[in-house]
Amino acid sequence: MIKFCHVYLKYIKDFFTLYDINFEINKNTLFFGNRADGTSSILRLISKIDKKYEGEIFIDNINLRELNDRQLNLAYVSENAYLFKHKSIFENLYYPLKIRKINKKDAKNLINSYIDQFKIEFFSKKIKQLTYSEQKIVTLLRALIRKPKYILIENFITDLDKEYLDLACKIIHEMEKFSIIIACEKSNSNIECFNDYNHIVLENGSIKK
Repeated sequence: MIKFCHVYLKYIKDFFTLYDINFEINKNTLFFGNRADGTSSILRLISKIDKKYEGEIFIDNINLRELNDRQLNLAYVSENAYLFKHKSIFENLYYPLKIRKINKKDAKNLINSYIDQFKIEFFSKKIKQLTYSEQKIVTLLRALIRKPKYILIENFITDLDKEYLDLACKIIHEMEKFSIIIACEKSNSNIECFNDYNHIVLENGSIKK
């Protein structure tokens, strides 16, 4: 469970990006709203990218301020794809397993099983050869392979090429077997893979009733 209790966040002195935010997350959840409404900020707070806030945030009943980065059992799929551009897809997918000392043979079997399951036709390319949407798909796969308790997905569908929408939804549905998904999107459109999620609308830094 993730719990926000009277959370306030400012990036500049006279403007609240988040104002008295209160909610609990214990199932897959989608936040709607623009960046200025504070949707991305919620993900950045949970992942401890942003740390200067008022109020309390709890992850599994532990105050977020008491957790270090290594203790966070989550993966963050950011809006922009951050990858090792001159390495292969396999090396990018393997990296989070490597630093957690997962046996390379086991990791390779796991990665290949998902490549086969989702029919990733561009797997043999290097990251720098991929389109923007293909790079985003790699970041989604990288989060899935880790199987953390929570996966944060930031504005993933909004600018994804339509030809990859079905693939992205299949990967997200696979994630749901292992993780709680916390996503945000800019528009309240009919996104099939998020239809069954708890929906929370943010407006001007507050939860819209």
